[in-house]
Amino acid sequence: MNYIRDFLNALAVNICVCIKGDFEEGVQDPNILGNTALRRLDRKSVTPSLKNIPKLTPAQRSELRRFYAPYVRNVTDRYHRLYTDKTGVFDPRYIPEELFFTRIDRFYSDREEARFLDNKCYYYRLFSEIKQPGLVVMRVGDSYLDHTLSLIGEDTAAALVGCQDEVVLKRAVNSQGGYGVEFCSGRELSRRFHEIMRAVDGDVVIQLPVRQHSAYARLHPESVNTMRIVSLLCDDCVKVYAVCLKIGVGQERRDNGCHGGIYCGVERDGRLKKRATLDNGTVLFSHPELGYRFEDITLPCVDKAVALVERAHPQMGHFRLISWDVAIDEDGEAVLIEANLSLGGINNVQICNGPLFGDDTEKILDEVFLRHPKRGKV
Repeated sequence: MNYIRDFLNALAVNICVCIKGDFEEGVQDPNILGNTALRRLDRKSVTPSLKNIPKLTPAQRSELRRFYAPYVRNVTDRYHRLYTDKTGVFDPRYIPEELFFTRIDRFYSDREEARFLDNKCYYYRLFSEIKQPGLVVMRVGDSYLDHTLSLIGEDTAAALVGCQDEVVLKRAVNSQGGYGVEFCSGRELSRRFHEIMRAVDGDVVIQLPVRQHSAYARLHPESVNTMRIVSLLCDDCVKVYAVCLKIGVGQERRDNGCHGGIYCGVERDGRLKKRATLDNGTVLFSHPELGYRFEDITLPCVDKAVALVERAHPQMGHFRLISWDVAIDEDGEAVLIEANLSLGGINNVQICNGPLFGDDTEKILDEVFLRHPKRGKV
């Protein structure tokens, strides 16, 4: 019966998205969306950014079609228009985000498994050798566990929370984009613990806030400014294809793009790139409030964040392509914040860094489209 209920729910969500373009991010699981719904959502988000953006030249459209001809019958140019306008550089190797979601990401990641495994409560087992935010308590199903993953009662969990000055309460699933993440006084949360936990649907993890490195805090002290790192698990190595820094704005504690945050590309030596972007496609060259130019900043410990990803990814063989969020703490150590096992957006990443897979683009497309068991163009 649960299978039938889940199927009908997924069907209803897909129909609603396809007709209305409505999706409750942070509430509904994006892994249940089919390709038609994913295209609808992605085009809806990209369309406002295309206003007043020039079309590609005939030569550019011809080059784009030739590049993608072995893989798809008709490639949309809307994404290349966006990337070309925002970066000032046309490159046929850009990956249209809707093609990424519907074919490439689906090829490399098991979305059915992601629906169950992409749970922050499980991180402390999955990534037991990887540094993570300090655990206070978690709720898995109806059970509470403490920082040693020992079973405790709800009253004990409330008392442990009350011992902390500040905690971060996260829904353990569907918290992508920073949704379902709240910063709370430990004492206040403890006082209303039973009421609040009844109001939160599903599994919950309560952690200590990360105290970030001073070099990262200077970029925006209110938020923990994390690195988005995209990696691919290959036969004998983990290949990192992109590193971006997410920077908060205003009084927002979250650095996510959907909360106004900035994406800026990062070189491997820690230098920020000249150009950054907002979720709405606006290109920035300096922080809108603090005024510093991105290209003048060099970050420490980027190599440690990359090393964390290279250690963690081999344990996730069913998810060969992952978008990781990694912070650098006050001691200069890399801390895993989140592993986006599927559907990590790439528009901002490509505007900041250029084509996602760079010189490997054709090799990646060959693997996905030409050596896939279900061959054939789409």
